[in-house]
Formats: sequence, C-alpha cells, structure tokens
Amino acid sequence: MPEVQLFKEEKSLKKIWRVYPFWKADSADREVVEKKTEKSPEIKKLLTALIESHKAGSPTDATTFWISLRPCAIAKLFEEQHQIKVSNGLVKRLLKELGYGYRKQSKQLATGNYAHRDQQFKIICSLVLIMSLDSPVLSIDCKKKERLGNLYRNGKCFCTKAVKVYDHDYDHLSKGKVIPHGIFDMQANKGYVSIGSSSETADFIMDNLLWWWWEYGIHQYPDAKNILLLCDAGGANSYRHFIFKHRLMKFAEQTGLSVIVCHYPPYCSKWNPIEHRMFSHVHRAMEGIVFTDYQTVQKAIEKTSTKTGLTVVVRLNLKQYQKGIRIDKTELDKNRIAHHPIIPDLNYRIYP
Repeated sequence: MPEVQLFKEEKSLKKIWRVYPFWKADSADREVVEKKTEKSPEIKKLLTALIESHKAGSPTDATTFWISLRPCAIAKLFEEQHQIKVSNGLVKRLLKELGYGYRKQSKQLATGNYAHRDQQFKIICSLVLIMSLDSPVLSIDCKKKERLGNLYRNGKCFCTKAVKVYDHDYDHLSKGKVIPHGIFDMQANKGYVSIGSSSETADFIMDNLLWWWWEYGIHQYPDAKNILLLCDAGGANSYRHFIFKHRLMKFAEQTGLSVIVCHYPPYCSKWNPIEHRMFSHVHRAMEGIVFTDYQTVQKAIEKTSTKTGLTVVVRLNLKQYQKGIRIDKTELDKNRIAHHPIIPDLNYRIYP
C-alpha cells in the first residue's frame, strides 16, 4: 500500500482527490487488473490483421488510409471471427496506435489546373505590395446566396427554446433571395456588404463599387489615382465576360480612377483574401439566425467583428437587375485598356 501524504483536517476531500485522482479507499487491497492485450498478445496481432484487411487507400496519396467500419463494428466482427470479446475502447486505442484518427474530409484538391498558376500568384503579390503604399486594394466577391423565410439554417444561437422552422426547405416556401456581395478593404481591414435580392450581375457589382467609392473610398483615399481589384476568375466578374470590362470602364469614367484588375487563377477562388479575412467571420455572425426579412440579414452581418479590428458596413440594394445582357468585344475602347504582357487574360488596366 503506498504511503499517503498527510493533509490538514481543514482541507477538503476535493483537494485530496485532485492530488490523488486514482486513489480509492475500497480498492487498497484490490489487485491491478492487467490489460487484455498484455495478457494475450495474440489479440493485438489478430485485431491489427483484421483492421489491415478492411483498410482502403487514397489513389493520390500513398500515406493516406481509412476504414469504413466503426469501432463497435470492428469489435463485433472480431468476436464473430475469433470468439474473443473486445471492448470498443480497446479498438479505439489500437486504431490510435496505428495512426488512425476520427477525421472529416478536407477540401484541398483542385478540380482543374491552370498553366500559369504560380506566375499569377507572384504578379498579384507584387502588385499588392506596390499598390498598397498609396492606393486602395480591394478584394471583391459574392458570398453564398441565402433564402428568406422560416427555413432551416445551420448553426446555433442562445435561445430559451428551439426556434421552429419548416421541416422541408422547398423553394416555394422562400420569400426571396439574399445575395450578399462583399468588398474588403485590405489596408483598412474593413468590409462593405451590399445585400441584393435580384441577381448577381456586372451591373450589381459596379453599383456596389460606386457606392463604396462615393460613400467611403473617396474620403479614406482622397489622393488616390489608382485602385487595385482582386477578384475570382468566374462569376459575374469573370475575366471572360466583356460586360464586366465594359462596366469597369464606366466606373473609371465616373470616378476618374485608373482600375487595375487581377483575377485569381481558375480553381483558386479560395485564395481570394475576402474569403478567409471577411466572409469566414460574416458566416459565423449569420449562423443559427432565421432570415425572416432583409433587415434581419442586415443586422446579423453588421455584428461581424474580430479582435484584430474588422468591422463590416452593410446596406440593402434591392434594385432589380436584368440578366443576360451581352456586350460585344467591339464595344470596348481598346485605347483605354492595357493587358499584362505575360498573362494578359487575368491582368489588365482600365484608364478613365
């Protein structure tokens, strides 16, 4: 029996238990039970062989394996094959020893490839470093579209009772669309969100940029002559769409700014700074809230903040935008647009 440190009478039993968490008065003379794998080493070998026979591997990574069986299913199968009963805890410990963990899938594999991917990232990095000295650098994108109405949304919030919503998410139960378009000012660490209800179009994006410039940008950057826009390669701001360039020319005319545009390479939209520096926090602010109307959405996004000082300004832009407007290449003023010599499709400058 091990020696027990003497404690003063006024010390509580809770403190004694903290010092000796495994001590029990009634187990002093009890023998320590040996682990089943130490008693019968062949159990570990048989169980390991069973796990190895059911493992599958990744076709792209030789070091990644997984098992489709849960610990309880492995224990049951082991008992059926060897007539030896093992606990789920024993199976879990062995899986951990073999390097298996309970993990979810990770979205990291690109669905395609772009020939000049690395070059484009270097161009973006160098332009951000140069332009951020005296010009605004904006990252723009449209967040995942939501639906208005008493519909289920992921997330939790503090409430006295669970909020009741429809048991199905049919489209006819929705009261409208929520299209949050974001503008992230990288120098100021500030976000600007326009909540639309119509469609994500080039006109919608230009109206939001004009709103940012006349309400905030012109006051924060009064001496700015240029502006750098970072955006994805697809969507309403796609580098393939002539209408996006056409609307940028109108933006440059109205503001007098020279607009430099850098598109992230195809299949690399997650690298856009607005995704991880603003939208991730906006998403958390919106979790668990039922979007009954547009004002509720606006108030939820306005609560977005971080310890590093991120704040978000939100406005409602419920204007109806026409879809399917086509602009021919001949309608673009070639004298007002200059393309990058190495990757002209993704990088260009539009003069006022």
